[in-house]
Amino acid sequence: MKFVSHQPLFNAACLALAGLTTPAVAQVEYELSFEPGAGGSWSVEASFPDSGGEVMDLWLARWTAGAYHLADFGRFVEMPSAQDAAGTKLPVERVSESHFRIAKGAAERVIVHYRAESISEGVFTRGVIDVESNRIAEDYAYVTPVSLFGFVPELVGEEVVLEVALPAGWRAATALEADEDGRFHAPSYYHFEDSPLLFSADLHTVRFEVDGKPHAVSVHGKGKEETAVIADGCRRIVEATSALMDGLPYSHYHFLFGFTPKSGGSGLEHSFSTLILLPSALDPARAGARALWGIVAHEFFHTWCAERIHVEGLHRPDYTKPFSTGTIWVNEGVTEYFAHHILLHAGLVDRDGFLRALAGSRLSAKGRATSWTDTSRAATHWTEGAGVMDFTSAMYGSGPKVILALDLEMRRITQGERGIVDLLHLLRHEYIDRDRGFPEGAMIGLINDVTEGDLTGFYESYIAGTDYPDLAAALEVIGYSRNRRKIVEVDEPSEDQLRARADFFSIPR
Repeated sequence: MKFVSHQPLFNAACLALAGLTTPAVAQVEYELSFEPGAGGSWSVEASFPDSGGEVMDLWLARWTAGAYHLADFGRFVEMPSAQDAAGTKLPVERVSESHFRIAKGAAERVIVHYRAESISEGVFTRGVIDVESNRIAEDYAYVTPVSLFGFVPELVGEEVVLEVALPAGWRAATALEADEDGRFHAPSYYHFEDSPLLFSADLHTVRFEVDGKPHAVSVHGKGKEETAVIADGCRRIVEATSALMDGLPYSHYHFLFGFTPKSGGSGLEHSFSTLILLPSALDPARAGARALWGIVAHEFFHTWCAERIHVEGLHRPDYTKPFSTGTIWVNEGVTEYFAHHILLHAGLVDRDGFLRALAGSRLSAKGRATSWTDTSRAATHWTEGAGVMDFTSAMYGSGPKVILALDLEMRRITQGERGIVDLLHLLRHEYIDRDRGFPEGAMIGLINDVTEGDLTGFYESYIAGTDYPDLAAALEVIGYSRNRRKIVEVDEPSEDQLRARADFFSIPR
C-alpha cells in the first residue's frame, strides 16, 4: 500500500484457458452488473457448489491484505437472498456485519443475490481506503474483489468464474484471464480477490514485454500520448526491478491507473497487478510526476515484498477474523526503501536525488512514541484519525530511513559485501521457493544469517524499540557525510568505504 498527495498522506501462474467453455461442477461463479453514475450500486449473483453440511457460511472480507485494518465490507451489503438450483428459497440469517448463514439443507448448489453500495467517494470513505474498496462513477468504475464478492471459507480453493455485464461501450482491464466468452477466470478465491478490475469507456492500454513476460498498462483519465509516457516509465521500473531481484516472480502483470478528480494519490499491491488512483491534474510528463513514479515503484516492488515475501499469516489469509502482525514494517518500510533504489536504477532519479530523499533530513533524536513492530500490530485498528497518520509516518516517512541505516549497518559488519537486498534473496529462496511465509519472530535471525553477525542490538533499539538511528554515522559506511540537507562524499574515502559504496549502488550479479 502507498499513499501520496499534495501533502504526505499517505498485495501463480497463468490459468490455461484452452477449452474452458464448459463450467466445472465445483467452481464458484459470480455475475456482476451496475449502472454508471453517482449513487449507483452493485448487483451480485454468486453461485456456490456444495460446501458440506446443512448450513453454508457466507462471508464478506473483514480486512484487505495490503491495508490490514478492519474494514468489515459486509456493512455495505444489503441482506442477501438465497435459493437452490431449482429456485427454492433458502433461509438466510445475518450473524454479524460480514457473516451470513444459509440453511441450505441438501442443496448441491446455492445461488445468492445481493446489492452492495459503491463505497468510495474519495481517498477515505467511512473508514475505508479507495484502492481497497470499489467505486461507481459516471465514466468509470473499479472494484477490488475482496470488498464486494462474498466467499465460503470451505470453497476458497475452488476455481472462480466472473461474468461482468458492462454498460454499453465500456471495457474492462484486469490481470485475470478471460475465456472466449469474455468471462474472467481465477484458479482460486485467493487469486480472484487479489485481482482488481477497472471499467471505463475511455480506457487506453499499452503492452510491452520484459524478460519475455507480457505486461499491460491500462489508463483511465489520460489520453494515448500520456498513456505511452506512463507505460514507458512502468517498463523502466519493471526492468530495473528484474535486474535487482534477478528475474520476475509472475507470468504476467497489469498496471491499472485511474486519474480522477476524486483521487488524492493511493495504490494497492497485488500479485499480478496494481491499482493506482491519482488526481486528474497530475501530468506524467512534468517534473511533478516524481510522485507518480514513486508510487509505481513502491507498488510494483510489492510483487516481491508483501505479495510473495511475507509473514505466515498472509500466506493464506483468513478474512473472517482480524489480522495482526508485527511485521508490516517489512512489507511497507522495506518496500518504500527499495522503491528509491528502483527509481535510481531506472534512471528516474539521479544519485544526489536518491540520497537526498533517503537521508537528506535528520531523524528526531527524541525517538518515537511506539516501536515499528507495535505500529505494525496497531494497523488492525487504525481509522481515518491519528492511527492512520502514525502508520503513515512510521512506514513511509521514517521507515525507509531506518531501513537505510539497517542496510548500511549490515554492510559495515560484512565489509561492504551484503545488505538488505541479500536478505530479500535469502527470503526468496527460503520462503517463496518453498511456498510458505516466514514465522512471526524470524526476521532478526534471518538478518543475522545474512551478515553472519549479530544485529540484535540494532533490531531491539530501532525496530522493536523506539529509538532512531544516527543516519550521519550510517552514511560513513559508504563514504558520505551530511552537510545540512546535502549529502556529500567524504574527501578521502577508505578502501572499505569505496567497496561498500560500489556494492550499495550496484545491481547484484
